[in-house]
Amino acid sequence: MKIPKQIKIGWRIYTVEFVEQWRDEKGELLDGFIDFTNHIIYINNSLNEDEQKVTFLHEVQHGIFYSQSHLEWGDDEELVGAVSEGWYGVMKDNVKLFSD
Repeated sequence: MKIPKQIKIGWRIYTVEFVEQWRDEKGELLDGFIDFTNHIIYINNSLNEDEQKVTFLHEVQHGIFYSQSHLEWGDDEELVGAVSEGWYGVMKDNVKLFSD
């Protein structure tokens, strides 16, 4: 899987940006963040390749729940983490399924 420069989630197109650091409002360092207002997904550039990919899927999952108006699911980090980790494992273990 290659992380794209842009991804369409629902009708919104999100730009993907790699950043040195992204902190939440409490000052805690985040692996990634999705900005619903400006349609940007931020990914921490210091993560290893696998961590960047699962972080990308994690933020996309937030975007999917947001686009489907399931805001309460999108706020559930445990649920979003389980779905994104699960999909990344399936994709990594079954490469031929996800390649052309």
